Amino acid sequence: MGRKPVRVQATPAMRSPMPTIVWFTAGFALVSAFYTGLMFKFWAIGFVLLLIGSSYAAFGGYAIASLRSVDTVDRRPTSARFNIIIAVIALLGLWAMFYDRTTNRGIDYVNLGIAAARAEFTRVGERGGLLSIAGNIFSAAVYLPMMNLIFDWEEWGRERYLVAVLVILGMLGLTYITGGRTALLIAISMVAGAMLGRGAIGLPRLPSFLTKTRLIVGSIVVASLFGGIFALRASAFGAASAGDYLSQLCIHLAQPAIEIMAQCYSIPYSTGLESVDEVANFGTAVLLYAFHVAWIGNVIITDVNPGVSTVFAGFQDMFLSRFGYQLGATDYDGYFIPGAASLVYDFGYVAMVIGFALLGALLGLFRRTMLAGNLFRGRVAFCYAAASLLICVLISPANLPVLLLSIMAMMAIAGATTLARALGIELVYTKAASKKGAAR
Repeated sequence: MGRKPVRVQATPAMRSPMPTIVWFTAGFALVSAFYTGLMFKFWAIGFVLLLIGSSYAAFGGYAIASLRSVDTVDRRPTSARFNIIIAVIALLGLWAMFYDRTTNRGIDYVNLGIAAARAEFTRVGERGGLLSIAGNIFSAAVYLPMMNLIFDWEEWGRERYLVAVLVILGMLGLTYITGGRTALLIAISMVAGAMLGRGAIGLPRLPSFLTKTRLIVGSIVVASLFGGIFALRASAFGAASAGDYLSQLCIHLAQPAIEIMAQCYSIPYSTGLESVDEVANFGTAVLLYAFHVAWIGNVIITDVNPGVSTVFAGFQDMFLSRFGYQLGATDYDGYFIPGAASLVYDFGYVAMVIGFALLGALLGLFRRTMLAGNLFRGRVAFCYAAASLLICVLISPANLPVLLLSIMAMMAIAGATTLARALGIELVYTKAASKKGAAR
């Protein structure tokens, strides 16, 4: 009898992230424009062409930065213990945020609910002391173990389950305290960036715990969370029904496009079954929240900028406003403006092409340092660049305060680990992984 053939699982080749990013950008632009076209007879052709053009500009920058080939790949996993420590620090940051908002500012999350509490916090303003600043920064550090969980799942032992639980608790806490949807949006983009990163270093894009079926189920769960947040907001602000809230949301989002706003009272679903109507109307609210960028992007690129910035408005508001700098208002405040459309509105088409080409080039450079085994200037920076390109279909990444705070947290952690390494203390990698990396 002959021997049974031994099956050897082939290691996937390193895959470029840019084709996927281009396909995603084009697909999102087409789907959102098609949806708004069917729903409101508003065909956002300029928006579609702009997003596709920006993605190809990024592809060009990435291609230039990736001209030199890389022969070796350092896939050292991070230490599970290191990620547990960072996740615990993030939870302590959440506690500091919650304590500051409830005790120092008197915001009653329990009785108000997260939506009304967020509105109250917005009214009070973000001018906290050291406890508030530290809490805001380090609570956003939860994205680091989240990224490493995707990269290193197969390399960790039982500790990976503890990391997963801590990350989930951290994300739920961050979503609860901030009361918004951007924390979840950033988490989705970071996970997607980490998957693209796995493919870029020659690993399967999906970690072993995440099958395609589980990915679909997880997407449905996340969409349901977004719908649940809308339901909480409807209750907090006294909407008579889900349909009434949907009309109000539509009117708010459609103010820059009068032809859409005129149709907002006709879009709610009414079947006579309250539960069915709530699912349909809050589901439609999620779609409007995602796809209103189609008409915003289409309108803003034909408008004239009065001399203000929309690309870096979040950055200016977070830092410069602390020194008394007041931002000029625009007709687009409070809306998601696609990154490419913001650049066109602020600086013109040439600047948009250059900006996206630079972002693509950064992705290519960070991929090279990731292949060399660098955590912060490689893996982490790659995930942020990839996530930024994905987020740009909705909004400029510089307008997401939680994302900016997380970058500050990464810089602080990178500095601490570098100092510890200089003192002979390795925090990031296990001893075996450190020796393996040194031998390469």
